Amino acid sequence: MARETAYIAALVDIARFRPEDPDALVHASLACPMCLRSDDVEWEASLQGYDPSVQCRCPSCSQKWRVYLAPDQALRLGLMPVPAA
Repeated sequence: MARETAYIAALVDIARFRPEDPDALVHASLACPMCLRSDDVEWEASLQGYDPSVQCRCPSCSQKWRVYLAPDQALRLGLMPVPAA
Protein backbone atom coordinates (compact mmCIF):
# COMPACT_ATOMS: atom_id res chain seq x y z
CA MET A 1 0.00 0.00 0.00
CA ALA A 2 1.45 3.36 -1.00
CA ARG A 3 1.64 6.00 1.65
CA GLU A 4 0.80 9.57 0.64
CA THR A 5 3.06 12.28 1.96
CA ALA A 6 1.68 15.78 2.40
CA TYR A 7 4.03 18.58 1.41
CA ILE A 8 3.91 22.20 0.45
CA ALA A 9 5.69 23.17 -2.73
CA ALA A 10 7.62 26.40 -2.25
CA LEU A 11 7.67 28.87 -5.10
CA VAL A 12 11.20 29.95 -5.91
CA ASP A 13 12.72 31.79 -8.84
CA ILE A 14 15.94 33.41 -9.94
CA ALA A 15 16.19 37.11 -10.70
CA ARG A 16 16.39 38.07 -14.36
CA PHE A 17 17.88 41.54 -14.51
CA ARG A 18 21.29 43.06 -15.14
CA PRO A 19 22.87 45.41 -12.61
CA GLU A 20 22.68 48.31 -15.08
CA ASP A 21 18.93 47.82 -15.80
CA PRO A 22 16.54 50.62 -14.75
CA ASP A 23 14.49 50.27 -11.57
CA ALA A 24 11.34 49.36 -13.55
CA LEU A 25 13.00 46.20 -14.92
CA VAL A 26 14.35 45.26 -11.51
CA HIS A 27 10.83 45.52 -10.07
CA ALA A 28 9.43 43.54 -13.01
CA SER A 29 11.83 40.68 -12.22
CA LEU A 30 10.07 40.38 -8.83
CA ALA A 31 6.59 40.11 -10.39
CA CYS A 32 4.08 37.65 -8.96
CA PRO A 33 4.40 34.27 -10.72
CA MET A 34 0.64 33.66 -10.35
CA CYS A 35 -1.11 36.90 -11.34
CA LEU A 36 1.93 38.64 -12.95
CA ARG A 37 1.47 41.90 -11.02
CA SER A 38 4.63 43.81 -10.18
CA ASP A 39 3.47 47.29 -9.22
CA ASP A 40 2.41 46.50 -5.65
CA VAL A 41 4.55 43.46 -4.76
CA GLU A 42 5.88 43.67 -1.21
CA TRP A 43 9.42 42.37 -0.73
CA GLU A 44 12.00 41.94 1.98
CA ALA A 45 15.63 41.47 0.99
CA SER A 46 18.04 39.04 2.65
CA LEU A 47 21.21 40.19 0.93
CA GLN A 48 23.81 38.91 3.40
CA GLY A 49 25.30 35.44 3.32
CA TYR A 50 25.90 32.77 0.75
CA ASP A 51 22.53 32.86 -1.08
CA PRO A 52 21.16 36.41 -1.30
CA SER A 53 17.43 36.42 -1.95
CA VAL A 54 14.24 38.42 -1.73
CA GLN A 55 11.08 37.15 -0.01
CA CYS A 56 8.10 38.49 -1.98
CA ARG A 57 4.37 38.69 -1.33
CA CYS A 58 1.60 39.75 -3.69
CA PRO A 59 -1.21 41.65 -1.92
CA SER A 60 -3.53 41.01 -4.88
CA CYS A 61 -3.53 37.19 -4.74
CA SER A 62 -1.72 36.58 -1.39
CA GLN A 63 0.93 34.43 -3.07
CA LYS A 64 4.42 34.24 -1.48
CA TRP A 65 7.65 33.30 -3.22
CA ARG A 66 11.41 33.73 -2.94
CA VAL A 67 13.68 35.14 -5.67
CA TYR A 68 17.38 34.24 -5.52
CA LEU A 69 19.97 36.78 -6.65
CA ALA A 70 23.51 36.71 -8.02
CA PRO A 71 25.97 38.85 -5.99
CA ASP A 72 25.88 41.76 -8.48
CA GLN A 73 22.06 41.67 -8.48
CA ALA A 74 22.04 41.74 -4.67
CA LEU A 75 24.25 44.83 -4.73
CA ARG A 76 21.97 46.51 -7.30
CA LEU A 77 18.86 45.75 -5.27
CA GLY A 78 20.53 46.93 -2.08
CA LEU A 79 21.32 50.30 -3.68
CA MET A 80 17.75 50.95 -4.87
CA PRO A 81 15.80 53.67 -3.06
CA VAL A 82 13.20 52.36 -0.62
CA PRO A 83 9.69 53.06 -1.93
CA ALA A 84 7.65 55.54 0.12
CA ALA A 85 4.90 53.91 2.15
